[in-house]
Amino acid sequence: MSNSKIIRQQQAQLLMRENAIGVMELATCIGFDEDKLEAMVGEKATKKLPDAAARLMEQTFSKPMGWMDSREDGGISFDLFG
Repeated sequence: MSNSKIIRQQQAQLLMRENAIGVMELATCIGFDEDKLEAMVGEKATKKLPDAAARLMEQTFSKPMGWMDSREDGGISFDLFG
């Protein structure tokens, strides 16, 4: 499994945990087939999440562009005075 594939899978799983949703709900939110999305972001993913799907997830869940491809938090700061 390529590194970018693993990062996107992990970020998608983080997105689901943050929003207390599963693959079924995520698929509904972004208009994807549940079985196809499961193969891309599930625990036993076998397929790579396409760029268009990654950008759609970022947009749908108000994440900065590129968030799905990075282990970083997107530069979000919790320092109210920073």
